[in-house]
Amino acid sequence: MFMQDSARLPWPFPKWVEAVMVASQFSQPVSRVRTTSSSSSILLMNLFGRKQQPEANSSARRMGSWEPKKIAIVGSGCAGLGAAWALTNSDYEIHIFEKSSKLGGHTNTQLFHTSKDETIQVDTGFIVMNTATYPNFIRFLKDVGVDPVNTEMTFGVSRDHGAFEWSGETRGIFAQRRNLFRPRHWRMIYDIVRFNQYALDLLTTPEETIAGSKSSSTHYGTHSDDMSIGEYLEKYGYSQSFRDDYLIPMTAAVWSTSPDKASLEFPAKTLIRFMWNHHLLSTLAERPAWMTIPGGSQRYIDAIVKRFPKDRLHIHTSCEVANVIRPESGSKGLVTLSWIDGASGRIDGDAFDHVILGCHGDEVLPLLSKHGARNNFAPSETKSKSTSSKSSSFKSPSGGQQVSQEEVDIFSTFKTTENICYLHSDLALMPTRRKVWTSWNYLVQSQPSKLSHPAGVTLTYCMNILQHFPEEQHGPVLVTMNPQSSPDPTKVQGKFAYQHPLYTADAVHAQKRLESIQNTRGVSYCGAWTKYGFHEDGFSSGVRVAIEHLGAKLPFEFVDSTYSRGQAPELIWKDHVLRLGLMVMLICIRSLEWLIQLPIIASLVGVVSVFLSRLLDLGEYLSLL
Repeated sequence: MFMQDSARLPWPFPKWVEAVMVASQFSQPVSRVRTTSSSSSILLMNLFGRKQQPEANSSARRMGSWEPKKIAIVGSGCAGLGAAWALTNSDYEIHIFEKSSKLGGHTNTQLFHTSKDETIQVDTGFIVMNTATYPNFIRFLKDVGVDPVNTEMTFGVSRDHGAFEWSGETRGIFAQRRNLFRPRHWRMIYDIVRFNQYALDLLTTPEETIAGSKSSSTHYGTHSDDMSIGEYLEKYGYSQSFRDDYLIPMTAAVWSTSPDKASLEFPAKTLIRFMWNHHLLSTLAERPAWMTIPGGSQRYIDAIVKRFPKDRLHIHTSCEVANVIRPESGSKGLVTLSWIDGASGRIDGDAFDHVILGCHGDEVLPLLSKHGARNNFAPSETKSKSTSSKSSSFKSPSGGQQVSQEEVDIFSTFKTTENICYLHSDLALMPTRRKVWTSWNYLVQSQPSKLSHPAGVTLTYCMNILQHFPEEQHGPVLVTMNPQSSPDPTKVQGKFAYQHPLYTADAVHAQKRLESIQNTRGVSYCGAWTKYGFHEDGFSSGVRVAIEHLGAKLPFEFVDSTYSRGQAPELIWKDHVLRLGLMVMLICIRSLEWLIQLPIIASLVGVVSVFLSRLLDLGEYLSLL
């Protein structure tokens, strides 16, 4: 590897300038032979004005002998690893760049020391999959000899340190006995069934005719599917209990996003389609089996690396890519990378035939700019402005084309949020009642006033349930995201930070435009952010670019899981009967709500409800003695 010799320069440069200089050294697609110059003036010419030489023919570039094409994969999460695996049997020389010290991204298996001084492998990022919506990933696991096992996927809510608790299991719906006399709780149950039925109508309605949707003021124009889930709930009269004690916790749990980070702003149609694909809207139908990888998901990473011929796979961990410099539009030159070696602090660079960016969506623009994050990018403000400027592009300081306006418009919409994760054994971050303990446990603190979101949210994964670690044998094994109060330090065995995509209407529209810039100027883009943000989405996006852009061959047929159950659901007679029953129930509920508003009835109901609730609380307390 070439290393920038800063001692040769007449004055010191910041690391980002050094990285650009190194990348400029390899931007000449004349030969595989790496040349360096002792003159700092030549380095500056490369950086600030020298144009690329014409592309040499393939034989000249290969120095008269056959040499495998070099592919760089930036990021070793599920997308980057998916692309690498798909290219296992190709003739390419693969280089994987990962800024962390280990491969995997969200695939992060950690050692956990149990209460009996044993060691087990616990997943802290990617944990589960299901048979319905992970078709490519499950077939991949079979190909590499990793067999998943069935697990449970249950969900529960605990509010205000146990003041209100429930779970989706039969025994957990009324685990807190006073819920039997809470009209709010009954209304939530009714709205869950109603939502599961009527939300499907949004998928059967053509996008341009969905009434009441919010017009987008962005450059994407007006889109009927811009309606947020918050607007949908308000439009169709869903209760606050359904919103705060079911849908927001479910959304926050599934996407590892706190309610103050766009739970209500989530595009309604995207959320409903995801829930339908994952059978989360199934009131009557059977749900698919969920699975986990025994021994930890690190097993599939090891299987990928083991299968690769050692001379064709080069892994660069603790290497943060600083720049991706592409050839001019229309040319077929090499793509040059520069990176900082975290171990040595050196600036290195090399040229590649193709680059796959498997990083987060909001990391793409800084990489494509020669000045990285120092460039200030702004999307076009209106649709007409965006259309008129598609042929233009931003100019890098070197005078060559770097980032087009269309690329800026697309990638500037993708955002991420950071989530802090603890691996621990502190039961204070679980619901108060064991009957409510589930796979996903959502703990929330209410706000004193009615605002758009509940505050103070925590999500705890019970790994004893998810990965089959019996508590009596291993003690509590828990993974908690964003705890409001940190777990007991003596019970913490690991702390990690994960980035998760934020979904807005603009981001969903940008996903649809991504295809127009794929495989241009030697670069492809993949990641879970290109779809719903899950492991199958990331893995499949990496496999797809390897197939479509580099000719990869798979041992099975690739499946597009976006519409795993089709474009829209087909209602059967049971659904129509259920809808009729819901209409009758709605009339009864509205009548009861009207009666309860009468002063005399309200007082009577209040007294009876308090008496029965206290009586049940006493019985619950005595049962614990």
